[in-house]
Amino acid sequence: MIVRRGNSVTAVLRQYWRGTLKGWGAALDLALLPVEVLYLSFVNLRLFLYRKGFLVAYRLKVPVISVGNVTMGGTGKTPFSRWVFEQMMEMGVSPGLVSGIWGKDEHLLHETWNPEGVFVITRVKSKGAKLAASRGANVVIVDDGFQHLQLMRDVDVVIISAEQDDQSRCLPRGLLREPFDGISRADMVLVSRKTASKSVAERVLRKVADFVPEEKIGQIHLRFSCWTDIEGNSIEAPMGRQLVITSIAEPELFVEIVELKTGEISEGEIYRDHHKFTQSDLDYLRIRSKGYNVVMTEKDAIKFKAFPGLLDNVYVLCLELEWERGEHKMIEILRRIKEPV
Repeated sequence: MIVRRGNSVTAVLRQYWRGTLKGWGAALDLALLPVEVLYLSFVNLRLFLYRKGFLVAYRLKVPVISVGNVTMGGTGKTPFSRWVFEQMMEMGVSPGLVSGIWGKDEHLLHETWNPEGVFVITRVKSKGAKLAASRGANVVIVDDGFQHLQLMRDVDVVIISAEQDDQSRCLPRGLLREPFDGISRADMVLVSRKTASKSVAERVLRKVADFVPEEKIGQIHLRFSCWTDIEGNSIEAPMGRQLVITSIAEPELFVEIVELKTGEISEGEIYRDHHKFTQSDLDYLRIRSKGYNVVMTEKDAIKFKAFPGLLDNVYVLCLELEWERGEHKMIEILRRIKEPV
């Protein structure tokens, strides 16, 4: 049984976006239509003001790479930001990475992956970019930066998830942060897939090609890599009863991957994305998890490492980025903007 904890407005909206609210969904369609129209008006006005120069973006003294998307939810920005960060280091560059205030979990992950790197978490990403540069970064990567128009970018990468079927309606009636044709502003558009087949990804690629030249389109697969314990040591796959504990944007996809890799049906305790676990949550989970193999993401493991001994038999399912199309083009773009050192 999958149990959702703390049914926030976002959690209800996600059910609505997936079409699982049935009659309530039709009612919400009508109720939210004027809100969507108002939201779209604001988005389009803001884009117009920046495009015409009425609002001016700040130019950093070092190159800026934005990794973003046009939808809500997990598209693979964090593993791709890691890939860009490590590519720049291999090129002899000292990169910095800026995360928004809601990206604290991802921020901690990046610090774990590359402990010598420059990482900044901030409410205003343009200020965070300046801070990263002042700390020695000679290229700044902005995680989730596509809509952050206050900061000029040298490279804009947009990632679209093949698992997100409805990419036609904007917030709050759909997943889109801005109209889908906004991807035409990007230097590279990547279609990511986790559980979706290559044929499903191809369908999304064809939609992308309506707005972006073929040479600017890529595809990545976020595939199973390995199992580790909570400290990151490699271990064998779990066997027996399993309980998924997670607080990520797309928990259904994670549960699906867990069940595919173990061949077992999972029970789950699902919390909202970026949930801050309270003492009450921890007390409950300590009891709830007894007799189970606890399965979680790397992002969840970062949180639970702060509570050693709380959970027994923890298995962390790790994903890795595999290129299926466009890798050489992306590397060429990065080489073009890197500063000589």
